[in-house]
Amino acid sequence: MLFTIGRVCIKLAGRDAGKYCVIVADEGNGYVTIDGQTRRRKCNVHHLEPTSKTVAIASGADHKAVVAALKEQDILVEEKGAARTPGPKPVKRASTKK
Repeated sequence: MLFTIGRVCIKLAGRDAGKYCVIVADEGNGYVTIDGQTRRRKCNVHHLEPTSKTVAIASGADHKAVVAALKEQDILVEEKGAARTPGPKPVKRASTKK
């Protein structure tokens, strides 16, 4: 079967489209739980494109295990809440309306 736990896929639909994910759990009836560059969530298998890559993870593995497994496949996952360099703050100007 193509959609087994540990299969690396590409998300085809939604705001995470084009990002890599790993199947973490099988929900049945054509749904799986995914995690990786995408948000961890339940997903229809019709919205996934399986790749030939697989990773060794346990069923229901946590996010850290998924990130480590993807790193071994040379797929980088940007951490949520990572420190960003903020740009200059906008200057508020006094209103001239009367």
